[in-house]
Amino acid sequence: MFQVNDMVLYGTNGVCELVGIEKRDCGGRMVEYYILKPFYTNNSTVFVPVNNKKLTSKMRHVLTKEEIDQMIAEIPGNPSEWITDERERKERFKDIAGRADTFEMIQLIEALLEHQREVMERGKKLHIADERMLREAEKMICDEFAYVLGISQEEVPAYITSGLENAVK
Repeated sequence: MFQVNDMVLYGTNGVCELVGIEKRDCGGRMVEYYILKPFYTNNSTVFVPVNNKKLTSKMRHVLTKEEIDQMIAEIPGNPSEWITDERERKERFKDIAGRADTFEMIQLIEALLEHQREVMERGKKLHIADERMLREAEKMICDEFAYVLGISQEEVPAYITSGLENAVK
C-alpha cells in the first residue's frame, strides 16, 4: 500500500515522507515499521508498525491539487453543524484528526470560525479548547495544502477563500 519515498499524511503529525520500511526488535520479536519523517518538523521520526491497522488507518497519501480544488468547491453545498456538547466536540475533532479527513477538517474549521464570530458579537471569546482545536485543524490543512500546491502555509487561507468564492459563483 505504501512505498518508500511516498508523501503521506499521518494523523496530527501532518505531511511526512516515508523514508524506509524496516524490521526492528520490539521486546524480543521482529516488527516491521514504516519510518516517517515529518516534512515540517526537523529532527523528528515516527515509527508506525506495518501490521497495526489502528495506526496505519491514520496514514493516507497526500491529496492532489485536483482533489483539493474539488473539495473546496464542494464545501458550500455541505454546511457544517455546530456541536454544542464540548466533550462530544472534542471527541469528534480527535476522530477527524486521527483519520486525517481533510474535508471534515475544513467543515470543522468553518463551524469553529462561525461560532467564533457569534461569540465575539456577544463580546465573548472562543473557549480555549475550541481555540486550540481551530489552530491545530488550520495547521493540518495548511501543512498539506501548502505542500501539495507549492505555496507557503500563510497563502493557504487565501487560496481556500478564492476557491470558495469561485464555487459560489
